[in-house]
Amino acid sequence: MNDTDAGINFDIPLQAANALQGDKLDRTGYAESAAAALRKVSSSAGLVVSIEGAWGSGKTSALAMIEAILNQPGSAHQPLIVHFNPWLVGEKDALLRHFLSRIAGAINLSDHSRDGKKVAKEIKAYSKAFDLVKLIPGAEPWTSLIKSVFDAVGDATGSIAEYKTPDIEAYKQKVEEALRQFQRPIIVFIDDIDRLFPNEVFEMVRIIKAVGELPHVGYVLAWDSAYVSSALEKLGVPYASSYLDKVVQIRMPLPSLSLSARRKLINDALDELPPEALVPRFKEHDQRLSGLYYSGLRELLDQPRDMARVFNAVRMIEPPLRGEIVFADILGLAALSVKAPAVFELLRRNPRLFVGRLVDDHGLLEKSEDVIKDRTPERKLAYDASSSPSGVQRVVHYLFPSVAEAEDSYALGRASYVDGTIAHPARLAVALQLSVTSGDVSLEAAKRYLQQPEQRLAVIGSLTTENCYAFLELLGDVAQSLGGEGIVDLDDLCMAIAGLPEQALFVDRTKAGKESIGLNAEDNALRAVVMLLKSVDPDRTEALAERIATDSRTLSCAAEIVTQSYVPQRQRYSEQLTAPAGARDGVLQAFAANVLKAAKEDRLFQMNNPGFILWTLARSVPTDCPAVYAAVKAVQPSLDNFALEFLRNSWDSTNGQTYSLPRDESLHSVYCPIDDFKAHAASRLEDESLRNPGKAAWRSVVEGKNLYGVDGSEARR
Repeated sequence: MNDTDAGINFDIPLQAANALQGDKLDRTGYAESAAAALRKVSSSAGLVVSIEGAWGSGKTSALAMIEAILNQPGSAHQPLIVHFNPWLVGEKDALLRHFLSRIAGAINLSDHSRDGKKVAKEIKAYSKAFDLVKLIPGAEPWTSLIKSVFDAVGDATGSIAEYKTPDIEAYKQKVEEALRQFQRPIIVFIDDIDRLFPNEVFEMVRIIKAVGELPHVGYVLAWDSAYVSSALEKLGVPYASSYLDKVVQIRMPLPSLSLSARRKLINDALDELPPEALVPRFKEHDQRLSGLYYSGLRELLDQPRDMARVFNAVRMIEPPLRGEIVFADILGLAALSVKAPAVFELLRRNPRLFVGRLVDDHGLLEKSEDVIKDRTPERKLAYDASSSPSGVQRVVHYLFPSVAEAEDSYALGRASYVDGTIAHPARLAVALQLSVTSGDVSLEAAKRYLQQPEQRLAVIGSLTTENCYAFLELLGDVAQSLGGEGIVDLDDLCMAIAGLPEQALFVDRTKAGKESIGLNAEDNALRAVVMLLKSVDPDRTEALAERIATDSRTLSCAAEIVTQSYVPQRQRYSEQLTAPAGARDGVLQAFAANVLKAAKEDRLFQMNNPGFILWTLARSVPTDCPAVYAAVKAVQPSLDNFALEFLRNSWDSTNGQTYSLPRDESLHSVYCPIDDFKAHAASRLEDESLRNPGKAAWRSVVEGKNLYGVDGSEARR
């Protein structure tokens, strides 16, 4: 059995056998009041009691509790209980036939005394009288309750023409006389009237009006009075709500769920979820759940059935979102989907109305706050379509603080990616998809990478070129949010992160030239390392920086640390890893040796940023550059890779990469004399098979211009 199968609430109402023991809503007193009224059913008149409440408010369970109390031992005359569910009949014209037959049959089965059999016989005859009246032209219209009534005793003999209009009142008097002799009160429970179509509701109300005064018979009707009144109005019944007062002697609205009852139901529903669902995976897990409860959820879930439906939805959507979305927000989404489908559909169809700009909205010029503010009327229309607009709005405001601000309300919380809140556009996309797609980043995967060394290869293997950069960027944020929790191998973890830019997946992403904004791979990797060290052991910072700078598997990050540590005026931003000043000579010697080794083994141009490595070597250890150049040329005499990497100049989103010699030609001269390089460039251009961008790179050397690699045109900006 999987998580979604476990504990599904099928919303089964209480049964009379266990109703009192299963009362979670403190409605026993209410049921006792109804039962006390029904015990007053006498031999002189009947009684009609209505149990009234909205759909899903627990009316059927209330009926079960009333029945259980009526069946308690000690009563002088134990009532005979009859159940009738008109919803199961399925056709309007059969309602009376089934209703009277059900009562007669129950009496016949439950009471074999002479009086019992007599009552059953007279009720059947009464039903037959209605049948005959319907079949005779000109009969009183109030008696046309059905087309045909099943004769439980036997078919009528003779032709209809032999009958005169039967005296309905005479038949009724015989039933009343038999009932007065019958010592046991009969209580008829009629449920699900509010599930009927309007014309069926009307027929059922007429039936109760016609037979409601029979002695020794009490009726307990369960319905949503608003729906029943509306159904009667649709059929032209004047003053429909007052009409019900003529039918029902005692109307008993179900008591509203108290706040304590709602809290208890929600806590019980939480306890019934799989334990894994409530494991705290994000900071302030419990506080956010409590915040949601007090920010509209308790107002929104105002019926017992609401709890069942919402938590059934949670059981379905939580497992695929586990570890990706904070539980409170999963519960909030489920509540909106059940109680405010118009809001949920608007969120699904147009998430910008709730979070503003989406992750891929690079061309959208509007600010997020303007997008949200301008569409306030659409959201309010969706709120008003629900049964509890204020509760829905408060839940939305809690889940989406920017919406609260746009609607001039107090905003709680924040849009935090690492805290799994759906107020962040990327997390909302995951929640609405019910999964992490190839373009999304998994928070759970980031946590596994940081906390479970044996999982790291599998996590990297699950990444794609679409999300690998975002994953690298996320590692630092998640490391900071964890605060060091679960980190068992700090040094090895830092080295693993620093080596990620050299993984083929990241190299492929870099070569694709998709990063026009944001930090590059090595900067993001080192940022993650810095945030991790700050959270776990800041004293290890310099030692780890030195180790990364001298490792042959982390050359791109090593070049960054060398630049930050030992190349004057080259710091690009603060809060970067720097190696100890006293370790300068050893670090530079190791770095140069690693670059030379990579060049000899033809690995240098498989690194994430070989051009930056070459430039860093030229600035920090120029004496070792000729050897590296010779090693590169020995592996690839054309030097095409060298040109494509070392001659990189600028990049723009329109035409891409440009190529040119460095403005400071001395940086190039440390590798080889510039004239020799220009001569080599000219010889390469004689190769007719040479294509851009290689051709543009070599032309830039010969022509002394900054050229676009895509077509060789000059970049004049």
